Amino acid sequence: MSASPDTMASATPGPSPATPSWRRFFDDPNPILVKELRTTLRASLFVRFLYLSTGLVALLVVGIGGAAAGGNEAPAEVGQILFQVFFGGALTILCLVAPSYAATSLTSEKETGTYESLVLTGMDPARIVWGKFLASYAVFALVLVAFAPIVGIAFLFGGTSPWHVLIGFYGLLLVLGPAIALGVALSARLRSTRVAILIALITFVPAAIIGASAMSGLGYAARSEWGVSMQGPFWFTEALASRFFELDTFLLLGVLPLYASGMMVWFFLASAIAGVRPAAEDRSTPFKHWALAALAGLLATTFGVTSLFGSGRDAGIGSFVLTGFAGLVVLQLALLFTNEPPLPPRLWELRQEGRGALGKLAGLFGPGAAPTARFGAVVVVAASVGAGLAAALSRHLQHPSWDDHAQADAAIAVVALGHAAVGLFVLMFGAWLRVILRSGVASRVITLSALFALGIIPFFVALLAATGMGSFEESSGVLLVTPVSHLITGGFVMDGKTERAIEVLVPASFYGLLAVIFWSLLEARVRGVGKRVAEQRALRERRAEEAAASRPSFTPPVGEVIAAIAAGAPLDVAVAGGAPLAGVAHLAEPGEAAPRAFALDGASAGGASTGGASAGGASTGDTSTGGASASSASSGGPMGGTSRGDASADSPDEEPDRGDPA
Repeated sequence: MSASPDTMASATPGPSPATPSWRRFFDDPNPILVKELRTTLRASLFVRFLYLSTGLVALLVVGIGGAAAGGNEAPAEVGQILFQVFFGGALTILCLVAPSYAATSLTSEKETGTYESLVLTGMDPARIVWGKFLASYAVFALVLVAFAPIVGIAFLFGGTSPWHVLIGFYGLLLVLGPAIALGVALSARLRSTRVAILIALITFVPAAIIGASAMSGLGYAARSEWGVSMQGPFWFTEALASRFFELDTFLLLGVLPLYASGMMVWFFLASAIAGVRPAAEDRSTPFKHWALAALAGLLATTFGVTSLFGSGRDAGIGSFVLTGFAGLVVLQLALLFTNEPPLPPRLWELRQEGRGALGKLAGLFGPGAAPTARFGAVVVVAASVGAGLAAALSRHLQHPSWDDHAQADAAIAVVALGHAAVGLFVLMFGAWLRVILRSGVASRVITLSALFALGIIPFFVALLAATGMGSFEESSGVLLVTPVSHLITGGFVMDGKTERAIEVLVPASFYGLLAVIFWSLLEARVRGVGKRVAEQRALRERRAEEAAASRPSFTPPVGEVIAAIAAGAPLDVAVAGGAPLAGVAHLAEPGEAAPRAFALDGASAGGASTGGASAGGASTGDTSTGGASASSASSGGPMGGTSRGDASADSPDEEPDRGDPA
């Protein structure tokens, strides 16, 4: 006895709308994640890599352990050496293989011709990217699990504990996240697997080397401040194991690395999603969300780190240094929003028309070159001023009795003002170049080159002038226009020369004026492009309306014709030149002396009529051969009025990569 379709449908469980999101995640897993895991774990190449890499790390640990055990080191020191060797070897393998493997996740789909099918499945681009990321992350997490038994050799000598091992693997997982996300982002942006792998290696490997060296250097300071005995880049495992609940250790080694890793993963995956998302969609909003989170993290980090200094003087110097380093974040935020096309996507504009006053107000900072530049200006100023205020506020709260608060505040104000002016110049100059050159890469390269030239050329001018004046001090006024002069001026103020704080007005006025000029040029360029696109759209609509007006108005009695044909009435279609003539059908009904004429229109009859025609030319069925295009009828508007193809195809200032700041 077979089950009925209703019974089978009711027996098939499915996630209900009221099911929590975490439960739906397990009930309906990401299909890309499942497919990638099945493909990778069944591949013989992965199995070979697993046992070869595990064997390599084991041989390295055993070899170095045997050599160290034969020396004069204490067993605990040998155990710590093996601990560092194991995690150093695992980190090296991850940095070399993980970005390369992730860089093939989408380029392999493009080279094999399955990428279009993947995009046309209807899955959200975010789901595709997250599936690729989680699959690659899970694969290398499994590799770390395979490595885990090797670290047990270090336990034979002592000097380490299980907490050290757990924290060490936690550090590897933090590094693994940005490595995989970078590879996926490059894979989404590039079409060649070889190029993606090469860029991933030359980008991430040097960054990992610099990061490991910096951690090793911080270990020397930790040994003197916190009494940490372990050496090497993984010294933080001992610090976290012994001082986890201390505020400085928890913030610097617990919260800060987690935040930095999460922000990098977020940024790279947002870039990958923008690369997969169609050009007609809004690509810039995810980056704006990321920028707001980065701004909040910058303020919190500056405030928290400043509060860790023990004395007022140390807090003053630390707040000044942290405000100076905030300029790197300001520069990154300024460059981030210099890759927007002149106009926002057409779909976004159509959705914007139906929104309320609050939505239209938010549209002033939406996609497009000019709105994104406005949003970037707000973020740049907030990051510059906010970092200085957070550092100064933390210092005042922690050390209210320090005598030199005014001096440190003046130095921070000088640095913050310079950061804001230089950041606005970079943002507006780069955005204007993007609109002119129609290339985000070119605009950023030229912007950075101009910034570098403004930092180098004044030094050469001062040197040449010094040869004529005989003194470098007399010719050093030109150095005030360099993009780092506000840092130098802030240093003088911090040393007690508060009268030199007024010198910051020179670079602030110079870069601020340039920013205003390029901002005005950008707004004028965007208005010009928008005006031309509106004129072209109006012209097409007028032509479509004229073509529609030249077509005779038909009210076909389709039902009557079909009923008469079904009754057996003869149907005579007048033809001219072998084609139906204007869709005029002559239907002879019983008892009539002559056939009746009915005007039929194939487009309005939905394809049921015989010999339908469009204005300006004969047609067969519903396909027009002259006059108005069939797309006018199918899209419900004049020639694709519901798509963005009109602007990008006819305007020389727009191209398919719309709304993508990455």
